[in-house]
Amino acid sequence: MVLLDRGRSGVRPTAFAPLLFGQLVQARHDVARQLVEVEEAREHERALHAQTVLARERAQLAREMHDVVSHQVSLIAVRAGALQVAAKDPDAREAARTIRTLSANTLDELRHMVTLLRASGGKATELTPQPTLADLRQLIADSGIETTLAGEPPAGISTTAQRTVHHTVQEALTNVRKHAPGARADVRLWHDAHHFGVTVTNTGPTRPTVPLPSAHHGLIGLKERAELLDGTLTAGPTPQGGYTIELRAPARPD
Repeated sequence: MVLLDRGRSGVRPTAFAPLLFGQLVQARHDVARQLVEVEEAREHERALHAQTVLARERAQLAREMHDVVSHQVSLIAVRAGALQVAAKDPDAREAARTIRTLSANTLDELRHMVTLLRASGGKATELTPQPTLADLRQLIADSGIETTLAGEPPAGISTTAQRTVHHTVQEALTNVRKHAPGARADVRLWHDAHHFGVTVTNTGPTRPTVPLPSAHHGLIGLKERAELLDGTLTAGPTPQGGYTIELRAPARPD
């Protein structure tokens, strides 16, 4: 029985059925393979995103370890060193020496941990509540350094900018304790029509310094914080033998 008449070419249309069926099967296989590739690409993208988030958290943790923990430990080490020099009782001097040694060792271990965390981290966003300009006077009062505070920030300064100013002052005063015992410091907040900033300047040391480990992570972290504000951080010695650190950033409302 003839299913279809022959066309003018003499070829039955049903002869194309196996070819079309084969093409359909191949197309289905191609679509299935492409769907698998798309899903694999999405999974890879999700993995990369997770790694990026983890790297940012590690970078933030490294910054917090330096800004908070190292700040406190260095204060203990410096004060223990001062007590070691000033104490007359041998037992007190030995206790102070032990405290200073343990503090210095702790700072060294923290430096290595921060280095490892920073090696796997990227630029981070703030993950936990941070101090602001409202905490600046208390920071200065607790520093143990004769410090003057002058000037005002611009109205409406963002909370991120406030944190950056606070951390800049904190790091500057920490460096004064480490490298310029007995020095005085001047903290000046300033702003103009387009920029705001803080300048911290200290005099030269008046007492012998206590050697403490340092990998300059503090200044690196401050420069990164300044870059997040599209600003700059400069640091260097003064002609009078002191040191100055200045943060400068564009003024933006919160």
